[in-house]
Amino acid sequence: MKIKLFLIIIALPVVTLLGQSSGEILERIDKYRVPHENFMARTRITTFQKDKQIDTAVFDAYISGPEKSLVIQKEGKNRDMKILYHEDKLWVSLPGSRRPLRITPIQRLIGQASNGDVARVGWKSDYSAHKSGDEIVDGVSCFKLSLKALKRSSTYAAIDLWVRSSDYLPIKANFYLLSGKLIKRATYDSYKEYRGNPLLQKMTIFDAVRKNASTSFVYELIEPRTVPGKYFNKNYLVHVRGL
Repeated sequence: MKIKLFLIIIALPVVTLLGQSSGEILERIDKYRVPHENFMARTRITTFQKDKQIDTAVFDAYISGPEKSLVIQKEGKNRDMKILYHEDKLWVSLPGSRRPLRITPIQRLIGQASNGDVARVGWKSDYSAHKSGDEIVDGVSCFKLSLKALKRSSTYAAIDLWVRSSDYLPIKANFYLLSGKLIKRATYDSYKEYRGNPLLQKMTIFDAVRKNASTSFVYELIEPRTVPGKYFNKNYLVHVRGL
Protein backbone atom coordinates (compact mmCIF):
# COMPACT_ATOMS: atom_id res chain seq x y z
CA MET A 1 0.00 0.00 0.00
CA LYS A 2 1.57 3.27 -1.07
CA ILE A 3 0.01 6.28 0.59
CA LYS A 4 1.11 9.82 1.25
CA LEU A 5 0.89 11.20 4.76
CA PHE A 6 1.65 13.81 7.37
CA LEU A 7 2.03 15.18 10.92
CA ILE A 8 -0.35 15.95 13.78
CA ILE A 9 -1.63 17.86 16.87
CA ILE A 10 -3.61 18.46 20.11
CA ALA A 11 -6.18 19.89 22.05
CA LEU A 12 -8.67 22.53 22.78
CA PRO A 13 -11.99 21.59 24.41
CA VAL A 14 -13.88 22.69 21.29
CA VAL A 15 -16.00 20.42 19.11
CA THR A 16 -14.47 20.72 15.64
CA LEU A 17 -15.18 17.69 13.44
CA LEU A 18 -17.99 15.16 13.52
CA GLY A 19 -18.66 15.92 17.17
CA GLN A 20 -15.06 15.32 18.24
CA SER A 21 -12.84 17.76 20.12
CA SER A 22 -9.49 18.92 18.77
CA GLY A 23 -7.70 16.69 21.26
CA GLU A 24 -9.70 13.62 20.22
CA ILE A 25 -8.93 14.25 16.56
CA LEU A 26 -5.21 14.52 17.18
CA GLU A 27 -5.19 11.51 19.48
CA ARG A 28 -6.60 9.43 16.62
CA ILE A 29 -3.95 10.78 14.27
CA ASP A 30 -1.08 10.27 16.72
CA LYS A 31 -1.81 6.55 17.01
CA TYR A 32 -0.24 6.03 13.58
CA ARG A 33 3.14 7.18 14.96
CA VAL A 34 2.92 6.63 18.73
CA PRO A 35 2.14 2.95 19.43
CA HIS A 36 3.14 2.95 23.14
CA GLU A 37 3.54 5.36 26.04
CA ASN A 38 7.21 4.32 26.30
CA PHE A 39 9.02 3.00 23.22
CA MET A 40 12.09 3.16 21.00
CA ALA A 41 11.98 4.12 17.30
CA ARG A 42 14.99 3.60 15.02
CA THR A 43 14.89 5.97 12.06
CA ARG A 44 17.10 6.06 8.98
CA ILE A 45 17.15 9.56 7.48
CA THR A 46 18.52 10.01 3.96
CA THR A 47 18.88 13.28 2.04
CA PHE A 48 18.68 13.63 -1.72
CA GLN A 49 19.47 16.36 -4.28
CA LYS A 50 18.00 15.81 -7.73
CA ASP A 51 17.41 12.15 -6.77
CA LYS A 52 21.10 11.70 -5.89
CA GLN A 53 21.79 10.52 -2.33
CA ILE A 54 23.81 13.11 -0.41
CA ASP A 55 23.88 11.90 3.18
CA THR A 56 22.38 9.29 5.51
CA ALA A 57 22.22 8.79 9.28
CA VAL A 58 20.48 6.52 11.78
CA PHE A 59 18.89 7.74 15.03
CA ASP A 60 17.42 5.87 17.99
CA ALA A 61 14.69 7.87 19.73
CA TYR A 62 13.58 6.81 23.21
CA ILE A 63 10.13 8.22 23.93
CA SER A 64 8.67 8.53 27.43
CA GLY A 65 5.16 9.94 27.25
CA PRO A 66 4.35 13.15 25.36
CA GLU A 67 6.94 15.39 27.03
CA LYS A 68 10.22 13.47 27.15
CA SER A 69 12.48 11.96 24.51
CA LEU A 70 16.15 11.12 24.06
CA VAL A 71 17.65 10.79 20.56
CA ILE A 72 21.03 9.13 20.00
CA GLN A 73 22.71 9.16 16.58
CA LYS A 74 23.94 5.63 15.84
CA GLU A 75 25.36 6.12 12.32
CA GLY A 76 26.51 9.09 10.27
CA LYS A 77 28.87 12.06 10.46
CA ASN A 78 27.89 13.04 14.02
CA ARG A 79 27.73 9.55 15.49
CA ASP A 80 27.06 9.54 19.26
CA MET A 81 25.41 12.97 19.17
CA LYS A 82 22.48 13.14 21.64
CA ILE A 83 19.38 15.31 21.64
CA LEU A 84 17.17 15.64 24.71
CA TYR A 85 13.61 16.95 24.80
CA HIS A 86 12.20 17.66 28.26
CA GLU A 87 9.59 20.12 29.48
CA ASP A 88 9.36 22.04 26.17
CA LYS A 89 13.15 22.45 25.93
CA LEU A 90 15.73 20.86 23.64
CA TRP A 91 19.43 20.27 24.29
CA VAL A 92 22.15 18.71 22.18
CA SER A 93 25.33 17.01 23.36
CA LEU A 94 27.96 16.75 20.61
CA PRO A 95 30.67 14.05 20.67
CA GLY A 96 33.46 15.17 22.97
CA SER A 97 31.52 18.08 24.48
CA ARG A 98 31.48 18.66 28.24
CA ARG A 99 28.02 20.17 28.54
CA PRO A 100 24.83 20.23 26.46
CA LEU A 101 23.79 23.23 24.38
CA ARG A 102 20.26 24.61 24.16
CA ILE A 103 18.78 24.33 20.65
CA THR A 104 15.45 24.99 18.94
CA PRO A 105 13.11 22.36 17.45
CA ILE A 106 13.19 23.96 13.98
CA GLN A 107 17.01 23.91 13.62
CA ARG A 108 18.12 21.47 10.96
CA LEU A 109 19.39 18.08 11.99
CA ILE A 110 20.08 16.56 8.57
CA GLY A 111 18.70 17.71 5.24
CA GLN A 112 15.10 18.84 5.60
CA ALA A 113 14.79 17.00 8.95
CA SER A 114 14.71 19.29 11.99
CA ASN A 115 15.45 18.46 15.61
CA GLY A 116 11.74 18.51 16.36
CA ASP A 117 10.92 16.10 13.53
CA VAL A 118 12.95 13.40 15.28
CA ALA A 119 12.51 14.27 18.97
CA ARG A 120 8.75 15.05 18.82
CA VAL A 121 6.78 12.11 17.41
CA GLY A 122 3.25 13.12 18.48
CA TRP A 123 1.25 16.29 17.99
CA LYS A 124 -1.55 16.13 20.53
CA SER A 125 0.31 18.11 23.17
CA ASP A 126 1.66 20.74 20.74
CA TYR A 127 -1.23 21.76 18.46
CA SER A 128 -4.94 22.43 18.16
CA ALA A 129 -6.85 21.35 15.06
CA HIS A 130 -9.99 22.19 13.13
CA LYS A 131 -11.43 21.05 9.83
CA SER A 132 -10.91 23.50 6.97
CA GLY A 133 -12.27 21.55 4.02
CA ASP A 134 -12.87 18.32 2.11
CA GLU A 135 -10.54 17.33 -0.73
CA ILE A 136 -9.63 14.40 -2.95
CA VAL A 137 -5.90 13.58 -2.74
CA ASP A 138 -4.60 11.02 -5.23
CA GLY A 139 -8.08 9.59 -5.50
CA VAL A 140 -8.56 9.38 -1.71
CA SER A 141 -11.35 11.29 0.06
CA CYS A 142 -9.69 13.46 2.74
CA PHE A 143 -10.40 15.96 5.48
CA LYS A 144 -8.12 18.98 5.38
CA LEU A 145 -7.16 20.02 8.91
CA SER A 146 -5.55 23.27 10.03
CA LEU A 147 -3.20 22.85 12.99
CA LYS A 148 -2.10 25.75 15.16
CA ALA A 149 0.76 25.67 17.66
CA LEU A 150 -0.27 25.84 21.31
CA LYS A 151 3.17 26.83 22.60
CA ARG A 152 6.31 28.55 21.39
CA SER A 153 8.31 25.33 21.68
CA SER A 154 6.23 23.61 18.98
CA THR A 155 8.35 22.71 15.95
CA TYR A 156 6.09 24.59 13.51
CA ALA A 157 3.72 27.54 13.93
CA ALA A 158 1.05 25.98 11.73
CA ILE A 159 0.43 22.85 9.70
CA ASP A 160 -2.04 21.99 6.95
CA LEU A 161 -2.73 18.27 7.24
CA TRP A 162 -4.72 16.03 4.92
CA VAL A 163 -6.06 12.84 6.52
CA ARG A 164 -8.17 10.05 5.04
CA SER A 165 -11.82 10.70 5.81
CA SER A 166 -12.57 7.12 6.80
CA ASP A 167 -9.97 6.73 9.57
CA TYR A 168 -7.85 9.94 9.84
CA LEU A 169 -4.79 8.24 8.32
CA PRO A 170 -2.31 11.02 7.41
CA ILE A 171 -1.74 11.51 3.67
CA LYS A 172 0.29 14.73 3.28
CA ALA A 173 1.13 17.97 5.10
CA ASN A 174 2.46 21.50 4.67
CA PHE A 175 4.52 23.17 7.43
CA TYR A 176 4.68 26.90 8.16
CA LEU A 177 6.88 29.28 10.16
CA LEU A 178 5.52 31.97 12.48
CA SER A 179 5.77 34.45 9.59
CA GLY A 180 3.37 32.31 7.60
CA LYS A 181 6.09 31.16 5.19
CA LEU A 182 5.78 27.62 3.87
CA ILE A 183 9.01 25.88 4.89
CA LYS A 184 8.47 22.27 3.85
CA ARG A 185 5.99 19.70 2.60
CA ALA A 186 5.64 16.07 3.61
CA THR A 187 4.08 12.96 2.15
CA TYR A 188 3.31 9.88 4.20
CA ASP A 189 4.34 7.16 1.81
CA SER A 190 3.77 3.78 3.46
CA TYR A 191 2.52 2.05 6.59
CA LYS A 192 3.10 -1.39 8.01
CA GLU A 193 0.88 -3.46 10.26
CA TYR A 194 1.87 -3.30 13.91
CA ARG A 195 -0.19 -5.27 16.42
CA GLY A 196 -3.16 -5.18 14.11
CA ASN A 197 -3.01 -1.43 13.31
CA PRO A 198 -1.29 0.70 10.63
CA LEU A 199 1.97 2.29 11.76
CA LEU A 200 3.96 4.82 9.77
CA GLN A 201 6.91 3.20 7.99
CA LYS A 202 8.11 5.86 5.57
CA MET A 203 7.63 9.59 5.05
CA THR A 204 9.33 12.08 2.74
CA ILE A 205 9.96 15.77 3.40
CA PHE A 206 10.41 18.20 0.51
CA ASP A 207 12.12 21.58 0.79
CA ALA A 208 9.63 24.32 -0.17
CA VAL A 209 12.39 26.56 -1.54
CA ARG A 210 14.96 24.18 -3.03
CA LYS A 211 12.63 22.20 -5.27
CA ASN A 212 15.02 19.31 -5.90
CA ALA A 213 15.92 18.68 -2.24
CA SER A 214 14.17 15.95 -0.25
CA THR A 215 14.68 13.85 2.86
CA SER A 216 13.26 10.40 3.54
CA PHE A 217 12.46 8.94 6.95
CA VAL A 218 12.32 5.14 7.20
CA TYR A 219 11.29 3.71 10.56
CA GLU A 220 13.34 0.51 10.71
CA LEU A 221 12.44 -0.64 14.22
CA ILE A 222 9.79 0.22 16.79
CA GLU A 223 9.46 -1.62 20.08
CA PRO A 224 8.29 -1.01 23.67
CA ARG A 225 11.19 0.31 25.76
CA THR A 226 11.49 2.09 29.10
CA VAL A 227 14.72 3.84 30.11
CA PRO A 228 15.74 5.18 33.55
CA GLY A 229 14.52 8.68 34.41
CA LYS A 230 18.06 10.01 34.77
CA TYR A 231 18.54 9.75 31.00
CA PHE A 232 16.07 12.64 30.59
CA ASN A 233 18.12 14.96 32.79
CA LYS A 234 20.18 17.45 30.78
CA ASN A 235 22.97 17.32 33.37
CA TYR A 236 23.34 13.59 32.74
CA LEU A 237 23.24 13.87 28.95
CA VAL A 238 27.03 13.97 28.44
CA HIS A 239 27.34 10.71 30.40
CA VAL A 240 24.97 8.72 28.17
CA ARG A 241 26.99 6.23 26.17
CA GLY A 242 24.18 4.46 24.30
CA LEU A 243 21.28 2.18 25.14
